[in-house]
Amino acid sequence: MKSNTNLIVSRASTLDNSELAQIYLRSRIAAFPWVKHPQASDFMQDSKNELILKAVLNNKIVGFLSFYQQDNFIHLLFIDPAYIHSGIGSQLLFKIRQSATALVTLNCVRQNNHALAFYKAQGFKIIGKSLWKSPAYYTLQDTKKEDYPLL
Repeated sequence: MKSNTNLIVSRASTLDNSELAQIYLRSRIAAFPWVKHPQASDFMQDSKNELILKAVLNNKIVGFLSFYQQDNFIHLLFIDPAYIHSGIGSQLLFKIRQSATALVTLNCVRQNNHALAFYKAQGFKIIGKSLWKSPAYYTLQDTKKEDYPLL
């Protein structure tokens, strides 16, 4: 695990969109074989109207989380492939828990075993599953109520 003592998590701005889109694209190419023809431009559409937190390490954006506040729903959580297993995802989750008004939920593609293991380790549990969607996914909900100061 790489050290992330210099990691800063903060709200992203539109000036960050190009870097965020590249992380989204690289991550999907590396780990999402079910996504056909991913494009950097997908980021803007897929995170529209969401709060975006960025993780910055040594002045470089290395990950992000997009959050649909009205539903306390994490839509996207992506880490630059070069920084996987560095604790960045955990820090992004910690930060969003600080502002969420209910236990957060998210969807995770069933065949994404690495992400499912990560979310389980972070305290998420499966509360539902898609039956007819492609790709099939699980709905997960956080269980770490003690990490939510607004609850």
